[in-house]
Amino acid sequence: MARNSLRKTSLESMEAEIESLLKTLEELKGDTSDESRKSLKAIRSNAETALKHSRSLLSDTYEEVKERTRQTGIATRDYAQENPWTTAGVAVGALGLLAAWLMCKRND
Repeated sequence: MARNSLRKTSLESMEAEIESLLKTLEELKGDTSDESRKSLKAIRSNAETALKHSRSLLSDTYEEVKERTRQTGIATRDYAQENPWTTAGVAVGALGLLAAWLMCKRND
């Protein structure tokens, strides 16, 4: 009988330890989830800030490139109107280079 009582006490002690362990694991899980959420929010906030900054930089760069392209187009048009023979010669030379490159590529 003493032996059964000892087993019962041992089983109850093990059950209590297992319950304690499960409770501790649940608390740890909750703590980890809270920390993960906080970390995820911080990462997301940083990513959104970086994205806004990148969009701003890209917008500024796009406007600058657009303006330079427009100015280059105007300058090219003005030069072509002032120097038509030079422009024609450059165009014919470019076409000749393109034709030569295509012929060389075709032979390979």
